[in-house]
Amino acid sequence: MAETGTTAVVLSAAHLGFALSTTHVTTGAILGAAIGRHPAAVRWGPVARMALAWLLTLPASALLGALAAWTAARGTAGTVLVAAVLIAVAGIIYSLSRRTPVTAATVNDASPPLPVPARVAA
Repeated sequence: MAETGTTAVVLSAAHLGFALSTTHVTTGAILGAAIGRHPAAVRWGPVARMALAWLLTLPASALLGALAAWTAARGTAGTVLVAAVLIAVAGIIYSLSRRTPVTAATVNDASPPLPVPARVAA
């Protein structure tokens, strides 16, 4: 069900020329399917954190993009500064990602999901 919803939204948006995040669409479709089937089985804490992150992502991206554009518009030095900052941030993100690398041996180390209560037939 979630795959069909995701496909419909992504294809419709592509046809209309809208940019969207396939990750957001897929996550929303999965969440919607879970809520439709059994709302009590949804872990609402992570959902709230995810929604807050989504609400902060767009304004933060716009602010950083505007700052980078303003800096780059100052000339060659501004463009070099923006590039240097981006390379430094990418290096930091990469080094942090290597702290606990995911390998074939560790890919399933996450805690197992909580069991979903069985539905009682009426």
